[in-house]
Amino acid sequence: MELHQLRYFVAVAEEGSFTRAAARLFLAQPSLSVQIRKLEQTVGAALFERTGRRVVLTAAGEVLREHAVRALAEMEEARERVTAVSEARGGQVTVGVLPSVGAQLLPEVVARFRAEHPEVTVHLVEHDVSREFEQMVTAGTLDLAVTRMPATSAGLAARTLVREPVVLLVPPGHPLRGRPGVWLRDLPDAETVAMRRGYGLRDLADRLWAQAGVTPRIALETGQLSIVRGMVRAGMGVALLPRLALGRDDTDVVPVCDPGAYRELGVVWRETSLASAPIAAFLAMLLKSTG
Repeated sequence: MELHQLRYFVAVAEEGSFTRAAARLFLAQPSLSVQIRKLEQTVGAALFERTGRRVVLTAAGEVLREHAVRALAEMEEARERVTAVSEARGGQVTVGVLPSVGAQLLPEVVARFRAEHPEVTVHLVEHDVSREFEQMVTAGTLDLAVTRMPATSAGLAARTLVREPVVLLVPPGHPLRGRPGVWLRDLPDAETVAMRRGYGLRDLADRLWAQAGVTPRIALETGQLSIVRGMVRAGMGVALLPRLALGRDDTDVVPVCDPGAYRELGVVWRETSLASAPIAAFLAMLLKSTG
């Protein structure tokens, strides 16, 4: 009985289809079928039966799945523990971070971590879509990620780091400049600069405007946060942004009074990855810095 056969067997059981399992495993379906037949010969029992277009586990298959899932999990844990031992005097930590917070939330943490662990390399990966960050952590592409809360992927550990207010960034000399606060419902004719659809900051702004019953006029859309801020300073319009997304030059801001005008940021990670001493140390330092 080979480990890869158990992995193939579990994939077919979870997908209920040899075709979908083969696609998931990047295998040709005939090759997958051959491996399952070899496994059945090894255990001396049929593991699947066909019911229409689906395949379901036999009684013997149900028994094997329970042990196979446990065996694969234990092998993954063993692999990560061996990696942790081999990296105890070095290694790397790969951290995903939203571009809107990378320059604000992480520099001091990374600097302190490198001072205490100069032998460990820190790789920062910037990405705009929180859900994809969670997929990358689940797949092991990232060790952990700083992203929007709440996390939605089952199997990941998560902790909220900060709840930051959303503010209205206005051009210099704007009539709202210097006011102690603003309700979005009082801006029915607002002309705005916004991130393009699909970005988390755009989703946040759209939700707040809709909640206030306002449909703003969008003067410009972009995929770059720095362009949004620059266009506001140039007088193109206003922008709803979380405070951590602002730059040092963005001083003309007005607090937003609407309920829910905030963004929660947190960190997600796989519990098994904490077997790596560098990853565990970085996570502990990050949590301490925001706690």
